[in-house]
Amino acid sequence: MSILDFPRLHFRGFARVNAPTANRNVQGHIDMASNTVLMDGRPFDLSRPPAEFHRHLHQSGPRFDREGRLADDGVFSLASGYNACGNNHFSWENAVVTHVQPTAGGHDEHDGLVGARLALWGHYNEYLRTTFNRARWVDNDPTRPDATQIYAGQLTLSPRGATAHAPHLFTADIAQAHGARWVRGGHVCERSGHFLDDEFALARVFQFSLSKKDPYFLFNLQGLDSAALRQMQQALEDEDVLGLTVQYALFNMSTPPQPDSPVFHDLVGVAGLWRRKELASYPAGRLLQSAAPGLGPLTLKIHAGQVSLNMCTAIPFTTREEGPAPGRPTHALGGKLPLGDLLLKDRAGTVVARVPQALYLDYWRNHGILDVPLLGAPSGSLALESAMARWEEVDWVSQSDANNLYLEAPDRARQRFFPERITVKSYYRGEHRPRPAIPFQITGGGQASVETRQRDGDMEWLVTGQQPGIARIVLDHGAQTINLRVLPDDWQLDEVPAEQVDYAFLYRHVMAYYELIYPFMSDKVFSLADRCKCDTYARLMWQMCDPQNRDKSYYMPSTRELSRPKAGLFLKYLANVEGATRLLAPAPQQPARIENKAQLVAALKKAVDLELSIMLQYVYAAYSIPNYAQGQDMVQAGQWSQAQLELACGGGERRRDSGIRGAILEVAHEEMIHYLLVNNLLMALGEPFHPGEALFGQQAQQAFGLDTELSFEPFSEYVLARFIKLEWPGFIPAPAKSISAFYASILQALEELPGLFGDAGGKQGGEHHLFLNELTNRAFPAYQLEVSDRDSALFAIRFVTEQGEGGAVDSPHFEHSHFQRLRSLAGRLMAQPVPFEPALPVLKNPVLEAVAGGNLVTDARARAVMKLYQSGYELMQAMMAQHFAVRPLGSLRRSRLMNAAIDMMTGLLRPLSTALMNMPSGVPGRNAAPPVPRSFECRVFDDYSLGCQMLAKRCRALIDYTAGLEADWVAVPQRELLDFYYQHLMDLACGKLTREA
Repeated sequence: MSILDFPRLHFRGFARVNAPTANRNVQGHIDMASNTVLMDGRPFDLSRPPAEFHRHLHQSGPRFDREGRLADDGVFSLASGYNACGNNHFSWENAVVTHVQPTAGGHDEHDGLVGARLALWGHYNEYLRTTFNRARWVDNDPTRPDATQIYAGQLTLSPRGATAHAPHLFTADIAQAHGARWVRGGHVCERSGHFLDDEFALARVFQFSLSKKDPYFLFNLQGLDSAALRQMQQALEDEDVLGLTVQYALFNMSTPPQPDSPVFHDLVGVAGLWRRKELASYPAGRLLQSAAPGLGPLTLKIHAGQVSLNMCTAIPFTTREEGPAPGRPTHALGGKLPLGDLLLKDRAGTVVARVPQALYLDYWRNHGILDVPLLGAPSGSLALESAMARWEEVDWVSQSDANNLYLEAPDRARQRFFPERITVKSYYRGEHRPRPAIPFQITGGGQASVETRQRDGDMEWLVTGQQPGIARIVLDHGAQTINLRVLPDDWQLDEVPAEQVDYAFLYRHVMAYYELIYPFMSDKVFSLADRCKCDTYARLMWQMCDPQNRDKSYYMPSTRELSRPKAGLFLKYLANVEGATRLLAPAPQQPARIENKAQLVAALKKAVDLELSIMLQYVYAAYSIPNYAQGQDMVQAGQWSQAQLELACGGGERRRDSGIRGAILEVAHEEMIHYLLVNNLLMALGEPFHPGEALFGQQAQQAFGLDTELSFEPFSEYVLARFIKLEWPGFIPAPAKSISAFYASILQALEELPGLFGDAGGKQGGEHHLFLNELTNRAFPAYQLEVSDRDSALFAIRFVTEQGEGGAVDSPHFEHSHFQRLRSLAGRLMAQPVPFEPALPVLKNPVLEAVAGGNLVTDARARAVMKLYQSGYELMQAMMAQHFAVRPLGSLRRSRLMNAAIDMMTGLLRPLSTALMNMPSGVPGRNAAPPVPRSFECRVFDDYSLGCQMLAKRCRALIDYTAGLEADWVAVPQRELLDFYYQHLMDLACGKLTREA
């Protein structure tokens, strides 16, 4: 039964308490129902400085000198107490395991655990992300010493002499606050005449329990040889054991040396097993109470032929030294009050156990936890007595772990009530037993109602505040109590609009009270009367006062008498502070108006340059990802996992899904269609085909006016995010300048400018039907990029923007848009449990000649292959330009020159890209890559044969160039492809082949 079982761990140390004392209301200076501060019986004028009230409180009599004696000029004031600047911090100091008890009478002072240090901590503050978090000592009713509540979040057990960064032997989270039990005065018989004598003689017992099912209930013995801990771990495997219970007693408060000083208490504790059906925070066992002053309660358990007693504060100390003991923060105490041998008797008067006087006087060895032989089986109620003392059993004990409640006042205007649900357990002579009814009454200035019902053998109470003020629920005619504080009725503040809750309003209605009664903020942190500080920390103030954090140690105010409506004012104040700098949104980006055909032609040429630049960046990023076969090699080498291979390259069956690599290539193919479609628009306006120029860096920014960088980079999360920004839809607000606005101006011009298209009609430019999406095929199966008039031109522009942006969020095109497909890739990539960038380490913006924003490749082999790539790219562009130079009207897919260009792209440039991205660049740690396309003159001829001759000469030059390279620098198929197209072009020039296949 809890600490009355075995094993037990005994510990001793000190507790540091920094509780505020000006809130004890000894002079009636607080209306505790409304949190109104009074001076001379009237509400304090909040326009006056808070220091004026502090002086008044300190000067109010009676006053005492440093020795605690009455003195007109004394440094202490009863009204402000000994620690008006207390901040509620509570900690254990130098608490160490003194001995362990594996069995009755077995006090082991040599176990490996002896000397280990225990520490009680507050909750981790998620907002400030702090360490060294203190627990809090909070008085639910500051006028009473028995209404103390401890808000703690973690218990740790560390090896003897461990440093702050050493691992713990044991750590556990504390699930709920725990209140003071068995609070009584007279625990020191001797009086010194000090005005704090009553507090020096106070004793309080606290208890909390730790669930073994909590994920942070952790042992880490680190090789420590401790039979006690091994025994405890074994006992925890019992299904009837819920975890561990820790009980500690505080007494012998130190004399404060000066005002506004924390005080220390002696701390004596024991840890044991927490069993099913026991309360987490109330000592288990049969309860015996004494009517004699100075004698405290005790519990006992009869088991295994013995009686175990919890007498941690049952018997007082005789004397207390005048000053602190050397090396200790508290005063030395004399021995326990000798009461003679104590006899445990049953209802018939039969002695069932004897507690020798020598045993309970040996307090510093056993900490008041005693085990004595059972002399006979008891019958009925028990009493423990001697000639000088008597304790009698309380048959029924009913209590709740929630014994200090803060209740909201009802919001009667809106008929809202705020009940707190608590469980009250009942025990008959120490055994958990259902009880049909629990006698209780509510006393005090505050009022509450209680609705009761049976639930799983216990009583479930709904306790609802009815009228503000301090109250108590007295159970079983005074045997136990539950403290209540019904918070002020501030619901009228809930209706105040946020714009009215400025600093002055918040100070008047909330902060002034705390500035006056709890001056530690202004003394140690910042004054609530300083607007500049409050404005600065408005967000933090709301987070600390947020009602959802009320059970956390870091909650403010620590004293927890802040009502929900007043807490809500902090959020409104924060909104006010945030709104002080009003959002000044820039004027919506309007498409640049195109006033005439010449401007439209210039814009379309710029669009071609843009589409080419974006397309090539997609291709560059996609080819920086190894193909599936190369990816398999990386898996074999342990560089990738199989899952990463499938994410990057798709499945080994090479079907529809080609992973990130294939998805980006699909987008690149569609950008190529945009490139051709915009050229068809140009040619429909009577302009020649525009090969375009790929731009990057500062040059691209100046040309296109975009915020998003254009660059040739290996694939990464960053590059993917950049692609998403490039495709960002105009219908979704974004601060960056968008491509969408660029196309909107072209659309406006096509809609408004007259006489753009000739009267002859008919299509201009070439047909093409590759890389069009399924939605287009379903709606327009005959569509092949034709542009012949205004309607087809508008359709073409909308096709480009819908494929990139999606048209609208609710459009069927949205899910298939470049924007949404790229976002989906980003989601898959970010969902990886391990960060993963599948690209090879290739250079950004590789170049052959120094240029702004470029990175020069210096490796001789890479440079030689890059020159071949560069010439091949220019040949491909020249083939397309020559195709359009003679204004063909047939399908592009039948054009021999267009097919030659596509073959050059896939048969020459693609394998050269793969080869280059696996060659050293000359830059340490970076591979080479295809060079960024340079600006070049793409000469075309009106005469088709002459054009083919010139293309054949360029092809011949590439063949000669490859002949001068090392044999393994260019693969055989690429050499053969150049040979094939040299002959092919010569045959076209001589008329041996028709222009169309």
